[in-house]
Amino acid sequence: MKHPGMAAIIAMATVVVAGVWLMPRPQDGAVGWGEVALLLILFVGLVRYMSWRFQKWEGLLVQGSALLAAGDLGDARRVIEESARYALRAPEQVLTRVHLGCCALFQGGVDTARSELLALSRWWRTKEVPDVYAAAPEMLAACLALQGDMGEARRWLEVAHRRRRPGAANISLGEVLILCREGRYSAAVKLVDDRLDVLAKSQVHVRKLLVVLRTFSLDALAAEGGAAVAGPGDLESIRPGEFSYLGSQWPAMEVFLRARGLGAKEAA
Repeated sequence: MKHPGMAAIIAMATVVVAGVWLMPRPQDGAVGWGEVALLLILFVGLVRYMSWRFQKWEGLLVQGSALLAAGDLGDARRVIEESARYALRAPEQVLTRVHLGCCALFQGGVDTARSELLALSRWWRTKEVPDVYAAAPEMLAACLALQGDMGEARRWLEVAHRRRRPGAANISLGEVLILCREGRYSAAVKLVDDRLDVLAKSQVHVRKLLVVLRTFSLDALAAEGGAAVAGPGDLESIRPGEFSYLGSQWPAMEVFLRARGLGAKEAA
């Protein structure tokens, strides 16, 4: 992550110079050595303050991101919310907000995540962080798919595809969810299997979520008379209730989770 840029320093310098310029001075209008010294002190102080805030934000966001990657969602959200207090520039705010949106989604707050990710996807300053510029609409598509709003989910997934940088290696959670909700189970399984190298490097919760979606798709294919296929993981590491939010507006998923002993009732 970059240190506060030249534009921020120039803005601070402008504020300081304006403040000193507007100070009362002798009738001849001359700027004395005292004013010059005050100008330098204020400028250095502002630079140090900006640097301190940036370092606080960066340290907390790195910590929160590591917790999120490890699947410790509660602590991740707490630390990232703390980091938001120190975010000043647009790129800092964008990175903080997309992490909070992911935390909300993975904790089952789909409405909250949808609102945050929609705002980010529309905000023109999000362009300043290219990875988030593509990831925000892709995660928004995941929220919309979970809520059954398939037209909007497809629209935002197309936006994500247009924004994605050429050659970017990722696995689209939004696309997998859309395929599952559309009943295109073979395509969903293939999409996961074609990205196993990326899946192995994904966040713990994303990895588990994709295993759930793949197993759901395989069960659906088996029910349709297809053959079961060995997967990149199983459901043994998944706690009952951990993914109950998937079925809150998705009846077929709710039935699957209950059948596999992973529903909310099993967790109670």
